[in-house]
Amino acid sequence: MSWVCFTVILPFLILGFLTRAGDSESGYKVESKLKKAGSNPEVITPNHTITIAVLTDISSTLYSTTGYENLAAARLAIEDINANKSFLPGYHFDMLFKDDGCDMEVGLKALTNAYDNDENKKINAVIGISCSVVCELAGYLCASDQWNIPVVSHSCSSDDLSKTDKYPTFARLSLSVFKYTNAIIAICKKFEWTKVGLMVNNIDWYVKTAGKMKELMTDQEKNGVYGIQVFLEKFYYDDEDEDGSIDENSDTYKLLVEQLNRMKQKVRVIIIVGYARDIIFVLKTAKKQGMNNGHFAFLTQEFIQADLKKDDKELIQSIQGVLDLEPLLNKSDHNYISFSERVRKIVDEKQYPKTGKDVANLIAAQMYDAVWLYAKSLKRAVDQNYGIDDGEWLVESMTGSKWDGMSGEIRIDEAGDRLGNVQIMNIQSGDFKQVGTWWMSKNKSLDLSVENIAWPGAPEEHPAACGRQYELCETYSDAVAKITLMALVCMAFLFGLLVRLYLYNRTNK
Repeated sequence: MSWVCFTVILPFLILGFLTRAGDSESGYKVESKLKKAGSNPEVITPNHTITIAVLTDISSTLYSTTGYENLAAARLAIEDINANKSFLPGYHFDMLFKDDGCDMEVGLKALTNAYDNDENKKINAVIGISCSVVCELAGYLCASDQWNIPVVSHSCSSDDLSKTDKYPTFARLSLSVFKYTNAIIAICKKFEWTKVGLMVNNIDWYVKTAGKMKELMTDQEKNGVYGIQVFLEKFYYDDEDEDGSIDENSDTYKLLVEQLNRMKQKVRVIIIVGYARDIIFVLKTAKKQGMNNGHFAFLTQEFIQADLKKDDKELIQSIQGVLDLEPLLNKSDHNYISFSERVRKIVDEKQYPKTGKDVANLIAAQMYDAVWLYAKSLKRAVDQNYGIDDGEWLVESMTGSKWDGMSGEIRIDEAGDRLGNVQIMNIQSGDFKQVGTWWMSKNKSLDLSVENIAWPGAPEEHPAACGRQYELCETYSDAVAKITLMALVCMAFLFGLLVRLYLYNRTNK
């Protein structure tokens, strides 16, 4: 289903649910924000059960295995909260799981089935959600004038979700795509990349985000670091290609080939913005066009969360040398190793599919922290003797939250967004190796081990923005040659006029 259709039919898809939800206990309109403690008449009783709806993707081809690991991380967080008797005495956390499928229709069904569940459990919050399309649905349904319950995502990255007037009950532990822009600018400055290509999936929110990225990257006065010329191309992805195969006879493939060929004529550095499946589609196609020949660099964001099959040689060759940006996380830390072992134990007990990796994935850690972010806001409400059913208040109270979580340093801003440092990963033989860090907490500085980066095609030096032979940029000698040629043309033209004038005067004497 196209995203244009999604925008048109969304109100009709959720109208019935909203009508029914509007009469429900938690669907009231919030009259004021951050009311004074004690202003809510609700009486808090002991032995209160808090039920959270946990949504993650366990059915799509790219996220299903990590989805089970994310589910295990949510279970672990609930276990830890319940085990801490001094944290929220008298409260017990429970969960209800639904598969969101990283899909609009599957996600809508998951949300509504969770809210109106067969067990008649009152849902206090929605935690998780794999993809932004489902987060946007949840944002509509859980807004303060509807269900009015918090949504805390572990994975969604749409920049549109930062709009508090549109999604007042939404917060997240993942970084929005736009928040990687400053790190990208710093990398471009490091390698003197003055021009780049921006390949973006033609999904509405991705296109809007890419537009904002382009605006910030091109305006040195605005970003305060570096001015970059940006060429933007919007590509399409066939939903029928979920298995990762590429139909070279399809219109989408042929269009992408044309777009990459246009990029070849302009840039040597390409930033890909899209889901993991989109990134793979572009990289595989680029390889078929010979663009992993040592002359090109590719940058992505949070590509690491995809289930990459190492036995797929074409895939491993296509992604070799990519620079991937993700939230900073020390996976060798003792606490994280312990966390990974405990997650694996739940995976074994529940007989979930295994990822085959030694440590838990970043998104699982963000799921764990998402549960805790909600729990901390709930504790704040209880400590202030405030009602626990005002989703907008709970999310607003998350502003300024700061602690060291399983997914690294956590800071939540006024939009419910995570602020954080960025680690730069380099894909080498299918593995993600950390080669640098962009520090938001250290005056937006960049530490990069250039000597440890393996570029596509294994060149001795990093790809140049203008090409190895400077073929994409005008050199000083090129400019001089053009000016000289123009001068010669002008002189020839003037000489011709003088000759004609001389001959005319001589004829008329």
